[in-house]
Amino acid sequence: MTLAPKIAMSDDFLKSFAAVPRDQQQAVLSFVAKFRQNPTAPGINYERIRDAGDPNMRSVRINDHIRGIILKPDLGNVYCLLWVDRHDDAYQWARRHRAHIHPDVGSIQIYAVEAPAEAIVEAPPAVKAGLFAELKDREIRRLGVPEELLGLVRAVNSEADLDQLEKHLPDEAFEMLFLYAAGESYEKLIADQTAAPVVDSADFGSALERDATKRHFVVITDDSDLEALLAAPLERWRVFLHPAQRKLVERHWDGPVKVSGGAGTGKTVVAMHRAAWLARNFSDLPGRPVVFTTFTRTLADDIRQHLEFLCSPQELAKIQVVNLDQWALSLLRHFGYKHELLYDEPARRRYWQTAMGAMPSGMDFSLPFMRAEYERVVLPQGCETADQYMRASRLGRGGQLGRAARKAIWPVFAEYRAQLHAANLREPEEAFRDAYRLLQEQGAELGIRSMVVDEGQDFSAAAFELIRAAVPHSPNDLFIVGDAHQRIYKHKVVLSRMGIEVRGRSRSLRVNYRTTDEIRRWACAQLEGCEIDDLDGGIDSLRGYRSLAHGEPPDVLNSASLAEDVATIKAILAQLDGEEVAPRQVCIAVRTNDDADSIAEGLARAAVPHLRLDRSTNDDPSIDGVRVATMHRIKGLEFGVVVIAGYKGAHTYADQFTREEDAGVCQDTEMAERCLLHVAATRAKQHLFVLQRTSQ
Repeated sequence: MTLAPKIAMSDDFLKSFAAVPRDQQQAVLSFVAKFRQNPTAPGINYERIRDAGDPNMRSVRINDHIRGIILKPDLGNVYCLLWVDRHDDAYQWARRHRAHIHPDVGSIQIYAVEAPAEAIVEAPPAVKAGLFAELKDREIRRLGVPEELLGLVRAVNSEADLDQLEKHLPDEAFEMLFLYAAGESYEKLIADQTAAPVVDSADFGSALERDATKRHFVVITDDSDLEALLAAPLERWRVFLHPAQRKLVERHWDGPVKVSGGAGTGKTVVAMHRAAWLARNFSDLPGRPVVFTTFTRTLADDIRQHLEFLCSPQELAKIQVVNLDQWALSLLRHFGYKHELLYDEPARRRYWQTAMGAMPSGMDFSLPFMRAEYERVVLPQGCETADQYMRASRLGRGGQLGRAARKAIWPVFAEYRAQLHAANLREPEEAFRDAYRLLQEQGAELGIRSMVVDEGQDFSAAAFELIRAAVPHSPNDLFIVGDAHQRIYKHKVVLSRMGIEVRGRSRSLRVNYRTTDEIRRWACAQLEGCEIDDLDGGIDSLRGYRSLAHGEPPDVLNSASLAEDVATIKAILAQLDGEEVAPRQVCIAVRTNDDADSIAEGLARAAVPHLRLDRSTNDDPSIDGVRVATMHRIKGLEFGVVVIAGYKGAHTYADQFTREEDAGVCQDTEMAERCLLHVAATRAKQHLFVLQRTSQ
């Protein structure tokens, strides 16, 4: 019996397609469509390539100018699209590359077969040198290195040598060697590796089904949306997952899962793929059994747009994408809840000023102190009475406050609540607890089978308590991703105290695929000395967190005024124009909305096209111009270049925003400001500029 052909496409094919001249791309699209229908059609003429790096490679004629390179193994009915280019360049690529199945890892690897142009000279046998001198040849191979490249790996004596060798190694091999050189143990690397128990080096059909291969190859089926795939070939996250990410996505877990990891490690990508996987598994259930929630509306809007590309219409119909507050409010409305949630900050201040009239004589606590006490003690611990408040923990709050003093000032908190009730308002935290109580009392079945939580570090205890109550305990119920190093709001939680037990189901992602290592190091340095929690009562660490790409160190420049900021930004844009960086890949990030408005006005006067991103404006790629946004707004986004403008320093902002408050609030606020700078810096993929304000 003849097996049906198995057709696959590599990510290299997508990248090379993006570089094909636009007037030639339609011919490639027509060829791929024909190829998908029948790779053995008479009109597809496979030609052997003289001096090809791999005897299984063939060329195909797309038109007079363009050739495709196909992997056609002698055994099995397998065809892989590897590369597309101008005639001579395509043949040159085929001569320089080889495809094989790694005997240990089991993945299909495409790698360069020529020696590096900047040849690394192998150390003499008597010299015990090299980053990998302690590893045996078989151990280096086990890390994914092809046999014929062992000599080059043995000659690596420094990280600079390893960087030089990167473009000649398969990605998984370079990543493993990089992490080993950075201090990760060989045993840990092997334990994390997805290896095939038995590998047939001639069976390309089986190799295409392994997770390690799916990092770079996608099998094309009748359901594959080739048009969407080729329309955005550089958005690799839509199709290709790292094996470590895929293991998290495509697994049946027996309870809640927590995925942590530094910026750029793909946590949100994993969360989106997990939602799509869950939707496929819950396809027979009515309604929308999967809820994907994140902290802000703008992040939810961005994720919804991404899921539209990632999911089929049928899968998307099973997923509700909604930010936390909207979801909680819709739940409350389901129970007939009449209150609105309070978001208006000026109104909140007015209610507090009125409530301060209930302060007993002899008590001289300030309004900032009282508000901080309410937001950091009363609300998080759900204190409804003076007795509950007197028993509440004040860990992390400044100054002693005995039971008598707490009882005396309770009327201020009661009056604040009364003011809100009279105006038909509730603080979001209180509304979450109301929703939790209503769920408990009425035992309502919401039809939610699974919830995916993005940016979990910014969710409060009350939010997680509500989430736990809304989703029945069952396999695959909760999937939470977050990184407390990116916490820019004041909430800290211990998941186990909310009934969310993740012991044995906590995983970390360590490789940053977004930023250069120089940007990563600078961003992490902003958190030096900070003790960061792991969302479940322990201390987190960025040990082993690395970026594989390298580039220029961030530029930190002094700037005395807005006018100087704009002049520097214009100079940066002129420099980037020579590097062919599109303006829409540049973001000017500032601390406040007022700062963003000022920068936007300055750019307008300087005739610099720009798009102001705010709560109601998404980052529409069809609109040209540099982006202008607050540091909060760009969370969840990424840009080729980020310019942090008019930055005054974390300590300065903390002092500005917490003046007259106690030491505990000031310390927490400065921590949040440092995290915010870390977040903004890690939005940059290639270049980071920081314009420090030298005059206040």
